[in-house]
Amino acid sequence: MFGGLIVGNLARAVADRVGERELAELRLRIGRAPLAVTIKGERVKICPAGASYAVSREELDSILLRATNMSLYAVSEELLQGYIPAFGLRIGVGGEGVREGGKLIGVKNISYLVIRVPHQIRSAADGIFDRVASVGEDGRLDVKSTLVIAPPCGGKTTLLRELARRISAFKSTVIIDERYELASAVNGTPSLDVGDAEVLSGITKCVAYENALRAMSPEVLVTDELFRQDEVALIEDAVRAGVKVFASVHGESLENIKNSRIFSPLAECFGLAVELTSSPIGGIKAVREL
Repeated sequence: MFGGLIVGNLARAVADRVGERELAELRLRIGRAPLAVTIKGERVKICPAGASYAVSREELDSILLRATNMSLYAVSEELLQGYIPAFGLRIGVGGEGVREGGKLIGVKNISYLVIRVPHQIRSAADGIFDRVASVGEDGRLDVKSTLVIAPPCGGKTTLLRELARRISAFKSTVIIDERYELASAVNGTPSLDVGDAEVLSGITKCVAYENALRAMSPEVLVTDELFRQDEVALIEDAVRAGVKVFASVHGESLENIKNSRIFSPLAECFGLAVELTSSPIGGIKAVREL
């Protein structure tokens, strides 16, 4: 399963309940039964032969070793941010923090893994692409900076990926994929179809924005979820410089964003807001001009 990341009894228990193409998320918790997976936005328990399946320490440690190519040290920077990129997946990591002088320097006793499984849905942008990109009176393609708003696991990344893939056929496009979710790069190469876009993976947004704007001359920047005020400021700078931006943010509605101390400036620099629903995942609730 997942190219050999999940093997043995654990792989068989999951496969007996759900296929890889349906699986959205796998939560592994040592000694905590039952094992849980997410399918189409719903949590499902894994109970082979009627018995709850509990992940063992040995199973979780073996997954970590395969995910890190036998070296946790090699992914120490990502671990400090709570995840590991592996096999084209993002693996959330939970354990105990190790501090020195008040600074987080490591993670030990890892006991929880949350494996997010990306899915490419090529029709995801069909309902809005003509609003995002349209031919103007001068015959040139007009692109609107677009903010995608949805709750967690609401299909934001899937929609952004498709917007990037489609717009890259017309505009120079750079994807900033800080947590390896948009392109799911393996050894620097996207494992998902992102069209003709260039991809910067595993680089913090603040660094990636500067590198992209100075060295890659993008017409369109695509980035995953915005969290911090400095990221919002960089988006404002990019838009002021004439670059179109596709980005996402957690929220229930545009009103949530407008009322947020951190995110309210986004309503002033994006041209379009797309609100998604979590049930069904990625359903378009509203498309609003800004």
